[in-house]
Amino acid sequence: MNAYLVSHNGLGDNLFMIGAIRFLTKYYDKVYFLCKNKYHSNVELFFKDNENIVCLPFNEYNENNDYDEKNQLRNIIQEKYSNNDNDIFICGCHKTYLQSKIRNKLFLECIILNKNYNIDFDTITTDNYNFIENFYKDIRLNLTVFYDYFTLPEFVESMELYKSVEKYNIIFVQIKSSCGKTLNVNNLLNKYLNDEKTILICNDFNLYDSNSNSKDIKMKFKLCENFVFCKIVYLIDTIKNSNEIYIIDSCLIGLVLPFLKQNLLKAEIVRIIRRELVKNNII
Repeated sequence: MNAYLVSHNGLGDNLFMIGAIRFLTKYYDKVYFLCKNKYHSNVELFFKDNENIVCLPFNEYNENNDYDEKNQLRNIIQEKYSNNDNDIFICGCHKTYLQSKIRNKLFLECIILNKNYNIDFDTITTDNYNFIENFYKDIRLNLTVFYDYFTLPEFVESMELYKSVEKYNIIFVQIKSSCGKTLNVNNLLNKYLNDEKTILICNDFNLYDSNSNSKDIKMKFKLCENFVFCKIVYLIDTIKNSNEIYIIDSCLIGLVLPFLKQNLLKAEIVRIIRRELVKNNII
């Protein structure tokens, strides 16, 4: 049998579903995960180590270039219902117009241990960030699957990026959220920007000035430029080995939170600031 999984389609949402997708491969020959065209090149790398996971891209715009995600997803999924070899897993808002169809007896009878994981960390709490757990409940799973089955392939590019900066104390930041909110990192800039032993790495933009008269700043600009808008999986080794991590709640929570709960982070300081709280948190 095959499985088709539809969840929310932000890049962070795609990361949140990694555990579920990998778990489903225990029960299905192929797991098809629907993702937006614009994220496909990123998302397919999440599963490069497993040929049984297929990232199925869709265009969220119709032929008139109008935003039409609902109908584009419906057109793909509706034709899959009639095939008895397909199970359909639907999460979140998509339940308003699509329904799960789960008939795989082995999956339905599987027992998933509940290790009492939670979402809570820093400004992220069960009350304000429960949608991840709800995604998993929608498809008969739980947070144990979210965390314990969260794995990503190893990439040479990821290790090479980390090796390029490993001599420094690494401060990793993600400043921008998808809605335009920005984390204020003025304190970090004042503390570390001119510290020769430290490098400030941001995946949103380069924090160093390429026109600086300082050789050290110019070198760091060159190094940090490789991290700006790079593939998410190429950040893995750098994030794991950072000394400090500061991120706004955006897509990289999908990496940082599972790594944190699995004790895979070296960082002594990790901050996750919800976007509505940025004004009250100068980092």
